[in-house]
Amino acid sequence: MKEKTGRRWQRGTAPGTFSIAAYDPDADSFGGAVTTGAVAVGATCPHVSANGAVMTQSWTKTAHGVHALELVDRGVGVATACNALLDADEYSSYRQLHGIDRDGETFAFTGADCVEWAGETVGENHTVAGNMLVGPEVIEAVSETFTETGGDLADRLLAALAAGAEAGGDKRGKVSGALLVHAPEPKLYHNLRIDSAETPIADLRALYEETKQTVRDIPKEAEEMLGGVPDEIVDFGVKY
Repeated sequence: MKEKTGRRWQRGTAPGTFSIAAYDPDADSFGGAVTTGAVAVGATCPHVSANGAVMTQSWTKTAHGVHALELVDRGVGVATACNALLDADEYSSYRQLHGIDRDGETFAFTGADCVEWAGETVGENHTVAGNMLVGPEVIEAVSETFTETGGDLADRLLAALAAGAEAGGDKRGKVSGALLVHAPEPKLYHNLRIDSAETPIADLRALYEETKQTVRDIPKEAEEMLGGVPDEIVDFGVKY
């Protein structure tokens, strides 16, 4: 593997991240959470559907996440889907790709040309990967925290991100973060992004809590403005 750790990267342009893709079979929900030392990671890395979650990173090819889930939604296993995409990608050695489907099948790949430290791990109902990290302890902390944390899938994903940062995280520091969850009843707080910030993980958690409160407040506010309204009026849904 090429040694690239001495390279000085320009803010907003470098590869590198750590992320988790997960499935909550009890809630029938898929989710992904990610943070990185580059801007706007939510625009490229996390991909979810009713049947899977896939994260694409390092020298990111966003289409891999899109096309992997298209195949998964047609009944192709996530490993078969991701392997097919990487086999057709002449630059696959620069990619990281990982995810999970509703059968519990997992996939995790780190190309040989990803910036050190780079690697991945697979746990029960989740996968974790990262590159340009201080070491493997980061993805281990993400995985262990997700496994040991109870509650809603989104809460568990955010706790896992925070644990990865506490373990050292991206060696450049953090700039952006994102949370994306596909649930039977999607809520505004299932699709959140911090595109550029000094503390994106803390900001993402604060945004999550604020958005949950907003969702709780909307029915009351709608009733005050409009009188009695059907639930459909205040159930916005989420775009993916």
